[in-house]
Order: sequence, then C-alpha cells, then structure tokens
Amino acid sequence: MDRGEIYQALEEEFAATFIKELIPGILHNFANPLNSIMGRSKLLQRRIEEIAKKMEEIYPETAAGMKEDLQRIKTEIRAINQESELFFDLFKSVTGKFYALDAKGENRINLSQLLSEEMRFFNFYLDFKHEIKKVVQLNNDVPSFRGNNAELSLTFWKLIRFAMSRALSTSLKEFQIKTEYDNKYVSVFIRNSGGALPASDIEALMESVKSNSREMVATVIDRGVLFSLLILNKYQARINIFSEDNFSILSIGFPYLDLKS
Repeated sequence: MDRGEIYQALEEEFAATFIKELIPGILHNFANPLNSIMGRSKLLQRRIEEIAKKMEEIYPETAAGMKEDLQRIKTEIRAINQESELFFDLFKSVTGKFYALDAKGENRINLSQLLSEEMRFFNFYLDFKHEIKKVVQLNNDVPSFRGNNAELSLTFWKLIRFAMSRALSTSLKEFQIKTEYDNKYVSVFIRNSGGALPASDIEALMESVKSNSREMVATVIDRGVLFSLLILNKYQARINIFSEDNFSILSIGFPYLDLKS
C-alpha cells in the first residue's frame, strides 16, 4: 500500500468509530461546561439586579451616577444569556441527531417532530442555512406510527440532502417541506427548485424499489436515494415523485393504523 492508501484506510477506521464511540464522549464533555456557563450566567444576571436595587436604596446618588454603567453591564449579561441559549439550542440539534442515529429499537414516531430535528441539524450545512430559501410547514398533530428512529433519521437525511443539492444548482434555490395526514396516511412532501427529474430516471429508480434491488442504471438520482426508498419499503410507504411548476416533489405516505401497537 502506498501512503495515500494507508491514510485512507486509517481515515475510514477513524470514521467508523466516530458515531458510536467518539460523538457520545464529545457531547458529554461539552455538556458539563455548557450547563455550568448557562447556570452561572443566569445567576450573575440575578445578582447584578439585586446589587443595583440595593445600591439604589442605600446609595441613591451613587446609583444615579452609575446608572448608565450598570445598564451596560445588565445589557451585556442579557446578551451572554441569549448567546448561551442559542448555543444550547445548537448543542441540542447535534445531540438530537446523533442520539437518533443510535436509537436502534422501534418506538412511536411523530414524523413532524423527526423532520423538525432533521431541519435543525441541516442548518449546520452552511449552504443550506444561508443560500436556500426554506419553507417549513410541519403539523405536529400528525398521528404517530411505529418505526426505527435511526434508520428513518438517516433516510430523511439523504432525501433532504438530495433535494438540497438540486435546489442549490438553480437560481431560485428554493426548498419546501410539509407534513399532513388523512384517515390512512401521514405524509411528507419534499419540494425543491431543481426542476423535473427525467421520467426515465424516475422509472428506473421506482423499478429498483419495486423489485427491492440495490442496483440501478446510472441516472441523475444517486444510489443513496434508492437505498432510502428501499428502507421506506419496509414501512409499506406510498412513494410518489412528480413535478409541478418546474419544482420536483417527493411525497411519502406512511400508513399509521396499526392494530398491534
């Protein structure tokens, strides 16, 4: 093996340990100081309010003279608290994604909540956060269904990533996602401005899905999308790909009535 092959082998070995071994430790080590920062900053805000109030009562002239300085301190502490809350939200987005990937058993899935977490995580893709116009309409009252959180998290990561890539390739750069339900299915619609997919490519993809094959002729649709739809087959999902006003739309409907659950 040459140096490049050796490096690649080590890189792959490192990547293989990332989700299961490294990420839990990284998140744990971040959590403790973050919780401490948030707690102490809130405590500091309460204390400065108390000190300012006491000063006004005991030394009113001094408090009046330091009014602007005290106000600036209060403003800075509030800003620290706000930034801490923002950092905590970002931290929850990361932890939510990796905990989802580690959730191997079946449980009740609220599709909108799962997709909300995915959308929060996608803000770490800077092109998605800053370049794409996003419309998110997630109905949190959709019925739940039984499923595996880990595989659905990966599945929708791939499908959203594919839609994101196609949206980025256009001048419009638009992405939409919404959920709804009827008396049989809870559905998600993923819409992007990448234009209509070739009919022959859609046909090849759906033929592979129908035959449960991991092989597909070369198309603009990559194999990761095929693998995602093969996973959805396990849920007897209703899958449809179509175009509308130069937008490509993927709809997925999950049957949610399960007498065994």
